[in-house]
Amino acid sequence: MVEQRRVPARIGVRDVVRLEEETERLRGMDYRQGGGACRDSVIVTAAWSDQLLRAKSTAAVRTRLLVALADIHNLAGWTCFDTGLEQAASRQWDRALELAAEAGHDELVANIHYRSGRMRLHNARRREALEIFELGVVAAKRAGSRHAVAMLRANEAWAHAGLGDQGMATIRLRQAHEEFDRAAVGEAPGWARFFDETDLSGMTGVVHTELARTVDPSHTAMAIPALAAAVAGYSEGMARSRALSLIALAANHLVDGDFDEADAVGERAVGLACEVASIRVADRLQPLRHLADRYRGDPHARALAARIAAFTPIL
Repeated sequence: MVEQRRVPARIGVRDVVRLEEETERLRGMDYRQGGGACRDSVIVTAAWSDQLLRAKSTAAVRTRLLVALADIHNLAGWTCFDTGLEQAASRQWDRALELAAEAGHDELVANIHYRSGRMRLHNARRREALEIFELGVVAAKRAGSRHAVAMLRANEAWAHAGLGDQGMATIRLRQAHEEFDRAAVGEAPGWARFFDETDLSGMTGVVHTELARTVDPSHTAMAIPALAAAVAGYSEGMARSRALSLIALAANHLVDGDFDEADAVGERAVGLACEVASIRVADRLQPLRHLADRYRGDPHARALAARIAAFTPIL
């Protein structure tokens, strides 16, 4: 946590760098351990660091501070969302948008809209999510960031797939891949660096998982290899993302009638869920349990349903 010292009368670049480094540390903890592991620290850091705006600085330092503050509030919103505090998440994202807009940083504005849209998507408010993602696309295009556009298009594809709109889901997913292929991925800022080839593969798998649910079960043929690649590709530091991909992968194996593989993959998912302080992961396990319950005639499906029923989030 940023040292809770007296706010200086004047700040320089080093003061802002200290906040940026702390945000990166906390972001890494969120990826590895879930929002519950760092939410309180992120919120306290964001609140204290806002006071730096009272200090004197050069114009360049103030602009960089505004971006750093928007970033930490964006992360605070994400950790609140990840732990089920959705009103608090919205307040943090509103503050992040205010700061990013003042700094004129459209790429960060796009990322904030992405995260806010994801909360709606998680709650099956897909049309709301699409409206917010589109605001993000507009900001990403203003920023000239193909990487941000790709991330938002992939999430739009997910929302359309959940609505059963195979045509638009396919179009948006293709656009996501096209934009990603042209993007300078290695130059992505810290708040967007997670969206790499592995994450795009995971998103591709999730879109086809939704289409298998809403349109045609044969989409499992495309979902399974994409999700398997994501599970294999995520680093140890991306435990929550791996857990979410494993949950989707297990669901596809159930739909395919490959119950022993579904049980094995589901066991891995529950194991990771036990290590990650994330309500989102716990929430995603419940549809998997209901799906497994539909196949209770199979012992592997019964075992998976029972394993999830016994799971208790660590939050």
